[in-house]
Amino acid sequence: MADFNMISQFLKDFSFESPNVPELFFKQENGQAKMEINVDLQVKGAEGGLYMTDLIIKLHSKLEEGDKTIFMIECTFTGLAQLDKKAKEDDIKKITLIDVPTLIFPNVRALVTRMTAESGFPPFTMQPVDFKKLYEEKNKK
Repeated sequence: MADFNMISQFLKDFSFESPNVPELFFKQENGQAKMEINVDLQVKGAEGGLYMTDLIIKLHSKLEEGDKTIFMIECTFTGLAQLDKKAKEDDIKKITLIDVPTLIFPNVRALVTRMTAESGFPPFTMQPVDFKKLYEEKNKK
């Protein structure tokens, strides 16, 4: 596998919406909540072996009964990696789709946990994502 250096990690975009507050806080029996989680990766290459991996997380928490939204979060967190200019295509894919997102995911997880807590909801901590498994599943198709 080719070597790489993480040049930078940064929050590119973050959106938090809770359209049914304060109504949800005043109801005694809101019922069970369900969470939809979508994870996406977008990679852009640049000159000189620089690659930008966007980790895009979308969360939608809603009540099972009535399908009423509790909160929605959309987050794009980016890792900028410098790869060896002689890196093979397979190595580039593995680094940008497995290694980089694995390194930047804890930042997204912390942001989501803090934002839900700061918004008056119980803190939501995302489970770790196995980016290697996702990569392998996608490449089986």
